[in-house]
Amino acid sequence: MKRKILLTLTVICSMFIISCAPTGRNASAETSQETPEEAGTLEAAAEEIVVQETPEATEEAEEAEKEPDVLVDPEAEAVIQVTKESAEKIDEQISDGSDGYKYSEDGKRIVDLIMFMGQSNMSGAGGNAKYAPKVPYEEGFEFRAVSDPTRLYQIEEPFGVNENNLNAIMDLPGAKRGSLVSSFANTYFKETGVPVVGVSASAGATDTAFWMSAPVEADYTERLKRAIVWLENDKYVIRHRYVVWLQGESDAVDALSSEKYEENMNNIIRPLFINGVEKVFFITPGRTITKKDYFSQIIASQIKMSRESGYYALGTTILSGISTEYMVDEWHYNQTVLNLVGEESARSVAYYTNTGKEACMYNYRDGKVYAPDGTDPEGMDIKPLDLETCGLKTNLE
Repeated sequence: MKRKILLTLTVICSMFIISCAPTGRNASAETSQETPEEAGTLEAAAEEIVVQETPEATEEAEEAEKEPDVLVDPEAEAVIQVTKESAEKIDEQISDGSDGYKYSEDGKRIVDLIMFMGQSNMSGAGGNAKYAPKVPYEEGFEFRAVSDPTRLYQIEEPFGVNENNLNAIMDLPGAKRGSLVSSFANTYFKETGVPVVGVSASAGATDTAFWMSAPVEADYTERLKRAIVWLENDKYVIRHRYVVWLQGESDAVDALSSEKYEENMNNIIRPLFINGVEKVFFITPGRTITKKDYFSQIIASQIKMSRESGYYALGTTILSGISTEYMVDEWHYNQTVLNLVGEESARSVAYYTNTGKEACMYNYRDGKVYAPDGTDPEGMDIKPLDLETCGLKTNLE
């Protein structure tokens, strides 16, 4: 029998030229005034072809269509399981040293390795290092996989300012100004007693097509590998390996569908899981100054992936609840907001670290409680933050 199959040929027709805004890159993120209406979209062409299929092939295709659209990768699953079992073993043998830090059975310092990935709000294009919290000595580290992969640095802002690869992941001078990472590291250490070793992999104006390109995939994979090799050959033991992801603004400009965004994310994270990453935590984007619902499809996709796939989890949705007066331009949030985002996302990641379960949380996008699959939030006292106590106002527009 004959069956029609749609073959979609996607043509990417624009490259980024203005820094720190989702459709371009230049040296001054705060002065970027490009609006969503001015941005280009992806064009696609499709053609129908007819192929001959056997009845058996048709039945197999129909069965495949019935399966849920959730990434299942046997190779990734096997590595993730090894990572989790290793973390459990480390936790069983963990001990407190006389200096107050946690050590493995063989006397090595316990750390959790976290890659901070995404575009300009992860880079901290709207931030200000002067208003970021200080990270106490030995309670949070940066591994500079590009500029100096020979030692650990104490986390300082702007985080990742030196981590530029001219052929792949890079921000132009001035694009990184102060990030959420310092606040994240402080909260994570407070909640878990274990320091973060952070690896920077962010660049403004980058969509998922950028992150899927071969040079970029090789770059972020190599950054992870270098961190793992250096830590495991020195005086440290890696317990957990995570990614915190804040990205999607550029894909909204490209009018990317929720389904395509999910497909792209699965392609991006696969090499990370193959190299031992346990889970990706989403910080969902908020809005633009002029459009409250501009990122709705991206947010919906990230929430769907977090609920349906064990590879993803929500870090926080709080950007959807913050007033535009705390944005420095059309796209970017100021340091006060970044500090709060770092704190809230760190609580979620730490909760998973401490319990092995994903956190229920308030969804500022729809005003309801978000609960991962298999979780019953009944009886849980989950409420939005009183943002005024954080020095902010809620998004009432």
